[in-house]
Amino acid sequence: MSGGLDSSVAALLLKERGFRVVGVTLRLLPSSSQGDAPRACCGEEAITRAENVCGRLGIEHITLDCGTLFSETVVREFTNEYRRGRTPNPCITCNEKIKFPQLARAADRAGCSWIATGHYADIVKDGRGRVMLASSRDARKDQSYFLYRVPVSLLERTIFPLQGMDKEDVRATASRHGLPEASARESQDVCFLGGAGLSDFLSGRLRGGEGKVVDANGKTIGRHGGTHNFTLGQRRGLGIASGGPLYVTGVDAESNTVTLGPEEGLYGSTAVCGRVRLRFREPPGPLRAKIRYRHPAAAVERIERVEGGMRVRFREPQRAITPGQSLVLYREGVIVGGGVISSMER
Repeated sequence: MSGGLDSSVAALLLKERGFRVVGVTLRLLPSSSQGDAPRACCGEEAITRAENVCGRLGIEHITLDCGTLFSETVVREFTNEYRRGRTPNPCITCNEKIKFPQLARAADRAGCSWIATGHYADIVKDGRGRVMLASSRDARKDQSYFLYRVPVSLLERTIFPLQGMDKEDVRATASRHGLPEASARESQDVCFLGGAGLSDFLSGRLRGGEGKVVDANGKTIGRHGGTHNFTLGQRRGLGIASGGPLYVTGVDAESNTVTLGPEEGLYGSTAVCGRVRLRFREPPGPLRAKIRYRHPAAAVERIERVEGGMRVRFREPQRAITPGQSLVLYREGVIVGGGVISSMER
């Protein structure tokens, strides 16, 4: 529980269903690191908000200090991925390695059979009775993409109380019960950045000097201050004058080079993925895939298993298939697997 709208309503609904509910907040950030981010989901203000909501609901509340584990896994991986010239998604790593495992451990210690969160996602069963993760009814808020790496053993004991609800339903429920966070704004930032921008955060951790900015033909057209300042598809902040729009079409940390080109250079037909996690030996079709959270799911033509990963070919070229982001496979809204993008093939 962060004390925010969604987790608060989730706890309320569970209590109304007759469960004994224990609110758990993970302290992932030391108070000194929160900067100007009072809406962070895992710092001291979140703990205070969650305590207040639990008091209002009349349920237990506990806090777990996971700051060291979070720093050594999520923050370290985030930083290392940018060092490699990739653009990671830390929320996926956090759900897989921190939030759900720690919540399950807390449940075991508290004598609880089930775990629950305020995520917008659904739990369904396939024809063989296997628990599967599915997208939420509210497509605008669906968070199943962030959960595709959560182990099946944890999904089997997970409840999503907001299943079948949209954001308006949740707000109305909170308002009816007088929950204080009913109108609170939501954080959209990476929680551990605090008040710092991404560039400032990474500049303090990465040691990369100036490098070349080149065009699609390899001609040097400028200099950059570090590859961590760039991601595929970026247009702003390039510092290069040109007769037409330029976009980042390549980031090569090994050679410390950033490539710029016209928008058509961003499109690729195939994503090569590593760290693959599939629920089926041969994923059943027809499939669609999301190559990042806000990207519409696109039709997949075929999947090839390769050593250490898979190649996913789309029916139509996709814009900015970005290394470090996750590709998540869906069949009729049900997640059948995914992996971390390592490269794009045009």
